[in-house]
Amino acid sequence: MSRILLRTLTRKSKLGFGKHKNVTVQELFDRNQALQLVSAYYKLTTINYVEDILNELGISSKWRIQKPGSDKELYYKFLEQSDFEKRTWKFSADKLKKQTKISSRSKLMGKNHGR
Repeated sequence: MSRILLRTLTRKSKLGFGKHKNVTVQELFDRNQALQLVSAYYKLTTINYVEDILNELGISSKWRIQKPGSDKELYYKFLEQSDFEKRTWKFSADKLKKQTKISSRSKLMGKNHGR
């Protein structure tokens, strides 16, 4: 029986996974990449944030999910119905496409080998 560890992140917490492995939550806010935080909240079962971060992201009690757990459908509804994209972060469709761009096999291999 495996035990699920829920991580509740603060502004000083490092994500610890993916391309933002060594980046803190506050640094993502500073880089205007708060969408990454919203995506992690809805798509990853073990990631949660403290109350003030959830409020700053616009995730009110209406949009919160039970953790540990994920809900991708609610994530897409949140993006459609909330004013998230109208906030100071202002994500454009081009920026979203770049973030979800699939790299070639050789680029991924180079990244894994530290190039």
